[in-house]
Amino acid sequence: MVRSQTRSMSWGKAAVAVVAIALAPVGCGSEDPGATIDPGCLAAEGEMLPWKTGNTWKYVVNDEGVVSMKETTIGAMEPVGGTGPNKDVQAFKVVTAKGAMDQTISWQVPMGESVIRYREQSFSASTGQLELEEHWDPFKLHIDGTAAHRVGGATWLLIFQETKLPVGGAPETHEAHDRWTILSACESVTVPAGTFTAVYIQKVSATGGSAKTYWYVPGVGKVKESGGQLEELVSYSLAP
Repeated sequence: MVRSQTRSMSWGKAAVAVVAIALAPVGCGSEDPGATIDPGCLAAEGEMLPWKTGNTWKYVVNDEGVVSMKETTIGAMEPVGGTGPNKDVQAFKVVTAKGAMDQTISWQVPMGESVIRYREQSFSASTGQLELEEHWDPFKLHIDGTAAHRVGGATWLLIFQETKLPVGGAPETHEAHDRWTILSACESVTVPAGTFTAVYIQKVSATGGSAKTYWYVPGVGKVKESGGQLEELVSYSLAP
């Protein structure tokens, strides 16, 4: 596979300031400034999530014994749209499909070594109709690939506004708290696509009480996810 190159984005000074503040460690338990990554670890360098139009990842999903396939594809850039504060921002349209109708569409963009989400739509598996719209202010983190956040034991808190717009239901906005922790900076993981050395990450949503774990391989992307359902990488294709 060919590793894609990070896209550089043009941002105003205000936007950069907001992102810099939001991505900084918050509260107790931030990174150990004396910690270092083992130079022999293959997960120490490279894009945590290769980002380029056309990149595709296929996963086998096990949801309490129900097995299906899922495919995520990065599309072209377009306005985020919707009604959120970032509706006029340019972002990549990302489609995640499980079958013909069960899909989510999100608008995401790389910011430095990280990837952030602005908006997402979820569609019914049975009817294909829109069920839920969500947007975030200033954004929701997809993955943080900065060097400080690849160190085992590093932890940081992100606080943002989350708005849910269920079709036929009442809109809801609340303050969301996501606590991220690097469980291991150099973890071996085996999935159908092969055996990799990954950064092993946990995300706990304080407001929803949910916890998920992820295995990210720089130069490849997410190879495994657990929490709610199990996802394992089957194959991937990265644009040159």
